[in-house]
Amino acid sequence: MTEEWKEGTEDTMETDWMGRHRDLVEKFIRLFNVYARRYTTVSYLENTNVETSSAQIQTLEYILEADGSQKMSEIASRMGITRGTFSNNVKKLVEKGYLQKSNNPDNKKDVFVTVTAKGKQAYQEYSDYIYRLWFHRMFELADQIPEEYLDTFKELLDGFTEAFNKEGGAVSAGEKKDAD
Repeated sequence: MTEEWKEGTEDTMETDWMGRHRDLVEKFIRLFNVYARRYTTVSYLENTNVETSSAQIQTLEYILEADGSQKMSEIASRMGITRGTFSNNVKKLVEKGYLQKSNNPDNKKDVFVTVTAKGKQAYQEYSDYIYRLWFHRMFELADQIPEEYLDTFKELLDGFTEAFNKEGGAVSAGEKKDAD
């Protein structure tokens, strides 16, 4: 903390450190909390036959995008989730018929995951739905922002991601109890 910031803080509220950015922080907190609550909830998308969670559809999306060119661990890393979480999502998507797993005939340890026709259809219905719901408007708004500001915003989001993902930082309650 800088000395300038510390001056005069004794008589102020502890959250004043956010200054003029309090509303921005609140909007991010609300977004993260709503998203966290919905992330693993399985539901039908309105007016579709797609029953999935955000976690599962994102897994499907990344596998579809990788088109067999990335290992499952690489895709999990891009998504910011553990390999175990990724594997669980893959398992659920295989059960729904959205993905198909196969082994490399030369090395049985190598598992390939491909999107089935049913999975491609589900993803198409999802992307049509989410585009109408919000992304169409988001893209319209983003098109009004100069590229350098978009880059700054992406950097801001990357900063949040890195701060929340920082290794050696915060310890979960379960880890803390184990250490006691």
